[in-house]
Amino acid sequence: MAKSIQELAEKFLTTNQEKDFKSLYDRIKPGLLNHCKSILIDEEVAQDAVSKTFEKIWVKVAQYDPSRGNFSTWAYNIARNESLLIKKNSKKFTPLVYESVELDGREHDEFIPLSDITPEDIFAEPEWEINNQEGGFDDLYDTVLEKMKQLPAIYKDILMDREIHKMKYQEIADKYSMKKRAVATRIRRARIKIREMFPGIKLNFND
Repeated sequence: MAKSIQELAEKFLTTNQEKDFKSLYDRIKPGLLNHCKSILIDEEVAQDAVSKTFEKIWVKVAQYDPSRGNFSTWAYNIARNESLLIKKNSKKFTPLVYESVELDGREHDEFIPLSDITPEDIFAEPEWEINNQEGGFDDLYDTVLEKMKQLPAIYKDILMDREIHKMKYQEIADKYSMKKRAVATRIRRARIKIREMFPGIKLNFND
């Protein structure tokens, strides 16, 4: 059975050998490339972002703390940083892309707006627009985020990647070595669990 990204990362952290880094590189590169392409659109430019990402991973790997999260999340954040830096300094970018995702046996087109944001926006709090029964609007981001963190592990990370990090379904599938449909199913179930925590309140998720 093939080793997971986390297992390969932990081996490299232990040995610090170039061969182990290459194994990690080969395993995680396809997902990182898709992630960068979703931001930069142009594959050649995305390849540059991936190269810069791996340069930083090699140099900064000692800063990775397994107790604070899995290696994939750390690496994807670096890739997102590099992509946004390139995008910020480039006049050539496409403002809108869309992906097709299968939910409940049907295929839907999901539009993904790519606003011209800075790297500092990576961890900025998105605006959770929540519609209550009286028709008013409340910013309950912090509360919803805390509820997300309380979800079972099989839902928490995937939902955070989708709702907070704005990752596409295929990127999440690549990151966790899952099928795209399985990712969509978990996200749907996770959203149901979150909505059940806020009876009478309409939560507008990313789709």
